[in-house]
Amino acid sequence: MKLFYPSIIVILFVLSIFDLIVGLINDAVNFLNSAIGSKVASRKIIMIFASLGILLGAFLSSGMMEVARKGVFDPSYFHFSDLTFIFLAVMISDIILLDVFNTLGLPTSTTVSMVFCLLGGAFSIAMIKIASPLSNEPLHYLSQYIKAEKTLTIGVGIFLSILISFFSGAFIHYFIRFLLSFEYKSRLKYVGVIWAAISLSSMTYFLIVRGLHSTLKGFMEDNLTGFSLLIQHFIKCIHHHFFVFLLVLFSTWTLVAKIFVSLGYNILKFVVLYGTFSLAMAFAGNDLVNFIGIPIASIQSYNIWKEAGSPPAERFNMKSLSGNVQVPSIVLIFAGIIMILTLWFSKKTKTIVSTEINLSRQNEGTEKFLSNSLARGIVRFFLYFGNKFFKLFPKRFLVKIEKNFKQKIQNENVAFDLVRASANLTISSILISIATVQKLPLSTTFVTFMVSMGTSLSDRAWDRESAVYRVSGVLKVIRGWFLTGLIAFTMAGITASFLFFLKAWALIFFMFLIGFVFYKSYKNYQKGLSKKFEDQRKIFGTDELTLGKTLNKTMDILVPILESIENIYKNSIEGITKEDLKSLQYSRKHFLKVKESFTSIQNSLILVIRKTKNSEPIAGRLYMRIYNKIKEIIESSDVITNRTLFHVSNSHKPLKYKQKKIY
Repeated sequence: MKLFYPSIIVILFVLSIFDLIVGLINDAVNFLNSAIGSKVASRKIIMIFASLGILLGAFLSSGMMEVARKGVFDPSYFHFSDLTFIFLAVMISDIILLDVFNTLGLPTSTTVSMVFCLLGGAFSIAMIKIASPLSNEPLHYLSQYIKAEKTLTIGVGIFLSILISFFSGAFIHYFIRFLLSFEYKSRLKYVGVIWAAISLSSMTYFLIVRGLHSTLKGFMEDNLTGFSLLIQHFIKCIHHHFFVFLLVLFSTWTLVAKIFVSLGYNILKFVVLYGTFSLAMAFAGNDLVNFIGIPIASIQSYNIWKEAGSPPAERFNMKSLSGNVQVPSIVLIFAGIIMILTLWFSKKTKTIVSTEINLSRQNEGTEKFLSNSLARGIVRFFLYFGNKFFKLFPKRFLVKIEKNFKQKIQNENVAFDLVRASANLTISSILISIATVQKLPLSTTFVTFMVSMGTSLSDRAWDRESAVYRVSGVLKVIRGWFLTGLIAFTMAGITASFLFFLKAWALIFFMFLIGFVFYKSYKNYQKGLSKKFEDQRKIFGTDELTLGKTLNKTMDILVPILESIENIYKNSIEGITKEDLKSLQYSRKHFLKVKESFTSIQNSLILVIRKTKNSEPIAGRLYMRIYNKIKEIIESSDVITNRTLFHVSNSHKPLKYKQKKIY
């Protein structure tokens, strides 16, 4: 057992690298969504700005982590072995949970995951200690171990941030769009300059509050020297002269924006790139320590234990760990480099970003999520409410407003324009800055996602054709957020319990489990990429459809479906004649995939009719005829694969020789 705890420290450090990778993959959507969705620059340029933000954020980060994670649990009530198992359980659970969300392409909060993993692990160990026959502590002593009030505050704060972010995004962006319209380039000289100055001022303040402020977290009041004293004085000066500072910022950025516009440069491009840099820097400066704070805390725990003469780990109290943990700058820089490499080379990052862009895009395309009854009910309610509300205003007034919301045809590869991209970044920065100053708990992932959804609603990206699918997608993501906390708590609790009782055997098992989960998620992700359907923009484009285009595009869809159906039919016939259950099961499984891919054609019918060129209506009619024929083939194949599998799986009478010969 002499090597047991040192080996755990090494394992925790290795796990922290994996946690950095899966955490960055999920959190990248926070600062990449607006830039990539608006195509403000090439992907390479966007990545460079984000990478610089991460590197600077890592350098400026204080590297301080409260071991109690803002008061979630009190280390002084735990022994060295208890905390070691809690830290290990947190890292294992966090890695598995985030990797699953990444594979599914759903954004979640790494902070919520980490907090509830810590809470679950601590709760489990605390319950084991209280329930032990050697303990005389009553059950209500659990409140000494776990600080439920703080956890409840975090939960309520996060829930409120979801609602506030969505409605703030929708309300504020409505007026921004009204002032700038979709033909914003003609208004950049005046309204655009003011909006750019407001955006850049709020982002600069955000950089200072979330960036430089984090540098001071690790220093005690009487331990400030040199650069840290200068930063503290600067921040205090800003707080004391808040409105003067904002006025100076606004004036400076107004002048800069005016110069840019007079030179013929689109100032909103700079706003979006600057916002991407600021959010990336704030993420690295504040959330980076979530992933490496645990192994650093475990090293300090180990050092305290060793300095005490390595007493029995099960009895050594960890009261000394109640303070903050200093992370060396070199470790933070190294962690920042790992995150930058992940940002550049991970394909899963693109999947997470595409989920948010898909839900907020302005143009038409294949919807990623299916509708459900709750989404349909919400859409019907708001349609009814909207009709009643707009009847209160004169038609002339509504027509005047409508002119500013008239959408222009834009590049099919651009999900939304620079006005909305800048609004996403500005509103998110303002909300996060307010929460930071007021010390309110919130998740940056939740804020940026819900602001993006709110602005897309204001831009009427959720029209009658797509609203129910977009609402369904948003509800699914939100459900995933709440499940994150529940799953993290449960998983960490179970993991900590196994480690507490089985120790080395449990550790070996969980290491194999992480390897298995990574392998399966990689395989499933690759399968998902191979069967991912092209969306309607790629299939049909944004141009009008002619007869020639329809024939070419339809053949691209038709050939693989017919080839698959032919193989399925042959396997089904062979399966029922030979009573080969495995062959029939494979045919049915393969058919269901083909049937699923058929939905891309089904969902495109209205789009095809809308895009059919007026001079060539035969193109639309041809597509409809082909669709009907494919539908008949799909329905027939459904019956064949289902009934043959049912027949053999229930061991019904085999076919007679003459029947087999016919087939």
